Amino acid sequence: MLTTVIFFAALALSSCNPPPSSDEAAERVMPTEPLKEAIYRFPLPADPPTLDPMHVTDTVSDTVVRRIFNGLVRFSTNLEIVPDLAESWLISDDGLCYKFFIRSGVNFHNGREVTAADFLYSFTRILDARAASEAGDVPSERAQMLFPVKGAQTFFEGKADSVAGLETPDKHTFIIRLEQQYAPFLAVLCMSDFVAVPQEVVEKDWKGFAQHPVGTGPFVFSSWDRDNNLVLRANRDYWEHEVKLDVVVFKIIPDENTRYHAFLNGDLEHTDIPFGKMMEINADPKRRSLVHGVTAMDMYCYGFNCQREPFDNKLVRLAFNYAVDKESIIRNILEERGTLQETYFPPGSFYYNEASEGYPYDPDKAKAYLEKAGYPGGNGLPEITLNIDQQQLSNQIAAQVQEDLRQIGIKVRLERSDWATFLDRVYAGEPSFFQNTWLADYPDPDNWLYVLLESSQFGAPGNITRFSHPQFDNLVRKGRTTVNEAERARLYEKAENISLAAAPWLLLYWRKNLTLVQPYVNGLTITAMDRTPHLNNTPLHEVFLER
Repeated sequence: MLTTVIFFAALALSSCNPPPSSDEAAERVMPTEPLKEAIYRFPLPADPPTLDPMHVTDTVSDTVVRRIFNGLVRFSTNLEIVPDLAESWLISDDGLCYKFFIRSGVNFHNGREVTAADFLYSFTRILDARAASEAGDVPSERAQMLFPVKGAQTFFEGKADSVAGLETPDKHTFIIRLEQQYAPFLAVLCMSDFVAVPQEVVEKDWKGFAQHPVGTGPFVFSSWDRDNNLVLRANRDYWEHEVKLDVVVFKIIPDENTRYHAFLNGDLEHTDIPFGKMMEINADPKRRSLVHGVTAMDMYCYGFNCQREPFDNKLVRLAFNYAVDKESIIRNILEERGTLQETYFPPGSFYYNEASEGYPYDPDKAKAYLEKAGYPGGNGLPEITLNIDQQQLSNQIAAQVQEDLRQIGIKVRLERSDWATFLDRVYAGEPSFFQNTWLADYPDPDNWLYVLLESSQFGAPGNITRFSHPQFDNLVRKGRTTVNEAERARLYEKAENISLAAAPWLLLYWRKNLTLVQPYVNGLTITAMDRTPHLNNTPLHEVFLER
């Protein structure tokens, strides 16, 4: 995020300017001075923990990495799987062999042409725990997602010298062979972890690659001033088409109100909407016309560490779920920018559990569960610490949850930390009760029920609640290897009913990614797999500015 001196005047944020009045703001959506380059000022709520694709597990890192790198395939704005660096592919009738045909003439940002060997290296690197250790790094958090590949787990465990299921018969053909059918495999390959990285750059400085990435994407890494800004420049050799933006500056602005006023001052091209501002926006036709977005496959809930007291008791977890008035949160804090979460998998795919009612607000039922758990009126229950990030919205939601739980005798203390610290602690299993957010990596139940709740996924791979249930595990594992969607749906319904009964999460809401976008921004398409202000899956290389 290191920006050069030439940009400072153009990129000054509202922290350097007094917030405009409401009337002034309606007129000041345009910068007061023209910018010499097509610069897109992109807000992020935190610094990315990493820019190394193999370590991306969070939305902040993901949104930057997706602009620098390309994979074999990607999602369109309609969430369909479309070609990326693989111009086409073939899947064998038995579903065990995937043959990808790599585009010719595509170069890394260092000028070298991409070949199938780069994907062989990149996939192998994700699985190479030994090489990571020798470089002073840790293994990829996503390695297990490649375990369906033939020989992948054996290689990961150090029992083989190569991954048997990865082949490059020629310069432009990459073959992946699976141990067994893996229904969502092609969708998994759309994730930002499974992109092409240049071996010669990585191995020159393995750990440094996370701070100075080199990819093939529409934007080239330029500089990074930590906790301030991160600068990308257009890749003028991009294979798909000309990139119309010249520069993307990711501005690290933790406070949503600061982001909002920066947008109104004309210092950002888009932003999220702070709580308490929707009424103000809706009252102003000009400002209301700048709102874009959809209901996303994006969850905001809380997680319980199911291996630690008192949350190793499902009765306590159920009591917490029934004690919280989620509709009040949606109505009064979110201002209707969310829909009630009643399931563990969102709508938008071949499976959705429409019959589930979740955990409707019922303080009496919550008290009954608490008494049945051995804590009548909360007596005997220690003070609970709720860990959240530093976003103001997170704090407001936590305050209402804290009050709702107090009403049934549960004392809750709030603890806030920066995003990277929060993630590290949650992955390590330290907190007992914590914010649990998830934006779909791919629109399939596997990405929620397997990745987030199957017992082999503890910690950074996804299961941060450390929920473990043998029958649930068997169902979601079978769901991965079953191709027929109707049968998969039946398996996932059984699995989801188990999770609903066990309550490893405190369900809250599905987010609407409503975003303020400047009127001169064109070609910005917000998808159902976007969180705001991150806009992870929005194709930024399609955007152009017309002032």
